[in-house]
Amino acid sequence: MNIHELPMIIFTVVAQMSVGAFWALGAIQLVGRYRKISVLAIDRITDAAMYAVGPLLVAGFFAAFFHLNDPFHAIFTMNHLGSSWLSRELLAGVLFGAFGAAFAVSQWFGWFSRGVREIIAVLTALSGLFLIIAMSGVYYSARTIPAWNNFTVPVFFFASTLLTGPLAVALALLVVWARDPLAKIRKKQSVSFGSDLISLLRSSLQGMTAVATAAGVVIFITYPMYLLILAHGGEVTQHVATGISTSFLMWRLLFLGGAVVIAGVFAFNQAKLATTPNKILIAVIVIAFILAVVSEFMGRSIHYDGLWRAGLNTWQTFSG
Repeated sequence: MNIHELPMIIFTVVAQMSVGAFWALGAIQLVGRYRKISVLAIDRITDAAMYAVGPLLVAGFFAAFFHLNDPFHAIFTMNHLGSSWLSRELLAGVLFGAFGAAFAVSQWFGWFSRGVREIIAVLTALSGLFLIIAMSGVYYSARTIPAWNNFTVPVFFFASTLLTGPLAVALALLVVWARDPLAKIRKKQSVSFGSDLISLLRSSLQGMTAVATAAGVVIFITYPMYLLILAHGGEVTQHVATGISTSFLMWRLLFLGGAVVIAGVFAFNQAKLATTPNKILIAVIVIAFILAVVSEFMGRSIHYDGLWRAGLNTWQTFSG
């Protein structure tokens, strides 16, 4: 595990999970509206997960600050928005956090009209997209680091977003279905899970596991292409390919494979048949989520193992 880059590993994985979770919740809202389910009823099953997205992002940013020599100078990284993907990444993160917080607070207190809150939600989703694009750009644009300067970086980042985010939402939906925590916090009567809401919960769980499975498969397919790109590159990329082709990569792929199989087969089928959040359904979702998150932390560690600059690192390594 690349401990030196742990702050950035945590930040990138957690931030991508936050964005993916918000997108997933938006998709549930759209499906619920299409089925003409009460807006308040849909909110009661999505709000609990939505309130967890913000703290996730804050935790990710907090971890990222430890990567800076002086965290109080973080604001200066936005000085070059026109030319620096790092500046854009910080701006995108701030926008995603700010719009997300505005939406969460206004949703909690019922501020503004429903239409205004939905506009804020759309702006949050778009700033999340901007964040993933900017985050990818930071690494993809590094021409002096050949292992990053290829198409696999944005593929891995977007796939991670669609793997961990939906599984996190699936887990949150099970919590709501089993306990309805917001009703207890707000001291209101729990939402009644009629046939329409149960149907929405089941189809949402199926959708979340299907999207996560597809994203995991994309990661699997991309790894051989990534290794081929490295193997057919120069001395630096070949050195990186040799360095990452270890048992650590094998375990990363085994954990990912376990998450894909459990989510795509067992969790999907259990959600299709469930009438209650039974123990088997909860267990397979929890296991799939844990395996997916662990595998992504390992994958991001492998990503940072590619931090070899053409020129300096080449001379230091091959000159002896």
